Amino acid sequence: MWTCKTTWKKLAPLARTCSTLCRQNARRTVLNSDRRLPMVTQAHMSSGTPGSGGDNNLYYLLVGATCIAGGFYAYRTIKGDQERYNERMNEIASRANKVAEQAETYLPEEPRAADPATDEPTNVPPPAPVEFPSHAPYLLIGGGTASFAAARSIRARDPGARVLIITDEPDLPYMRPPLSKELWFSDDPGVVDTLRFKQWNGKERSIYFQPPSFYVSPQDLEKVENGGVAVLTGKKVVHMDVRGNKVTLSDNTEISYDKCLIATGGVPRNLQVIERAGEEVTKRTTLFRKVEDFKALNKVSRDTKSITIIGGGFLGSELACALGRRSADSDLEVIQMFPEKGNMGKVLPEYLSNWTTAKVRSEGVRVITEALVKGVSFKDGKVEIKLKDGRVVKTDHIVAAVGLEPSVELAKSAGLEVDSDFGGYRVNAELQARSNIWVAGDAACFYDIRLGRRRVEHHDHAVVSGRLAGENMTGANKPYWHQSMFWSDLGPDVGYEAIGIVDSSLPTVGVFAKATAKDTPKAATEKSGTGIRSESETEGTASSTATSSTPAPPPEPQQKDDYGKGVIFYLRDKVVVGIVLWNVFNRMPIARKIIKDGEEHADLNEVAKLFNIHED
Repeated sequence: MWTCKTTWKKLAPLARTCSTLCRQNARRTVLNSDRRLPMVTQAHMSSGTPGSGGDNNLYYLLVGATCIAGGFYAYRTIKGDQERYNERMNEIASRANKVAEQAETYLPEEPRAADPATDEPTNVPPPAPVEFPSHAPYLLIGGGTASFAAARSIRARDPGARVLIITDEPDLPYMRPPLSKELWFSDDPGVVDTLRFKQWNGKERSIYFQPPSFYVSPQDLEKVENGGVAVLTGKKVVHMDVRGNKVTLSDNTEISYDKCLIATGGVPRNLQVIERAGEEVTKRTTLFRKVEDFKALNKVSRDTKSITIIGGGFLGSELACALGRRSADSDLEVIQMFPEKGNMGKVLPEYLSNWTTAKVRSEGVRVITEALVKGVSFKDGKVEIKLKDGRVVKTDHIVAAVGLEPSVELAKSAGLEVDSDFGGYRVNAELQARSNIWVAGDAACFYDIRLGRRRVEHHDHAVVSGRLAGENMTGANKPYWHQSMFWSDLGPDVGYEAIGIVDSSLPTVGVFAKATAKDTPKAATEKSGTGIRSESETEGTASSTATSSTPAPPPEPQQKDDYGKGVIFYLRDKVVVGIVLWNVFNRMPIARKIIKDGEEHADLNEVAKLFNIHED
């Protein structure tokens, strides 16, 4: 029996309130993305980050038999949420500081002018401070894909709009996918400086969305006649005053706004064993995310004999293939290790993960599976990685590709809600966090009207969510319904596109066919004319799937040694919630419609025919 008088005094008002509410409204409703739904005892929450470990957890809402029990449960739930929130904020702040410290290791020294008399370098006076407006009608925090997509969308709907993008990076907005893909395959020795690459179709392109001439200078933003987009580089927003509609930068400068977008992306996660290993290990570790990381790792790959990539997901596997190709022309040893049984083991079904692992090995990579890192140290000029099973790997450099932590440092000052399960700012279906604040990209935990609350970390989602946020900032009031796609290429010959929830713990059905020469990422880009496939993707309509709604046991995947091309369906409660198109390209509208319809299918072999995988 509960007898603590002090605790009872604190909870008695809550119990009385609960009792009153129970009498007034026996069937309560909850607000979920601006839609009122009946209260249920079980909700299925699904993560939008494949393989995050938080997918497909069941969360039960216990309704107490009495008002006192219900009050006690509510008290504990609120307290638990607050504790998880505080833990997440502290962890993110700690990681952000460590990433900043590590970044300083790779930053080149400031150039110094030479004294004409002695030819010795002399100190250069610091550059004059950049002037920028004290007010921006549209303020976008973050300089990545989501911000650029939002800026373009705002200008399309409001041609005279004045948009200010603030980014802590020194670069103008650029696309990140080539940093782990095409840039590594360039035969241009100056690619690190030009940041231009050849797409798989041979066409050359810059990683920057637009040249500098596209943008207005920050100091001219208020004066230019027809508005424009300005980018304030090298500045970090450290505080948000939501009531005052203004932000504070790290140099204590304040900028006010009418509408604000938070598109701060995330910071790469690191392994705690690396963080604790000391300075010698830290300065030999790359957390891959930005242009500076590409430049630093490119130099490392040419100056060292061995690189070990920790992580078997998208980024780790792409970098492993890229560096493996480079090792063919040098003495570089490339090692990839991860705890799963195969590459992308959290995303692909086991048979396809095994096939992918063999593909990575064929690129000259030494793949170590089921590798749990127990400790890291620096000994005799080498970084020594000790695995839990006793194996020891010696290397010159580590690349930690173990996921992304959304940047939500502004949540505390802004009073914005951070999702305790998936991370990121919690927003509604319109990507709105407050009346004049929106969130897009990696940092947004949004409500998907088909698949529930999610957070997605892919280029296409940044494009789509940024575009939608920009539209809604100009008054569109449109919900997020578009299922964003993502893709991964293991070089120019093997790639896949995916949509929805792709989690290897779900039941899957794979239908495969023999591939032809046109079934490669290289051929796909030659046909579409772009290397960033999601940019050419349209939201076109797809024909209805004429299949029976009577459920039937799904067929087993074809067990073939060579999975040339095919479609993999991911099922939840017999309904398709995710699709991977393996070496099948430009068919996303069909996949999107299948998921949007949310129907059971008697024969997924018939559904696979919609993708024309059996064409010669």
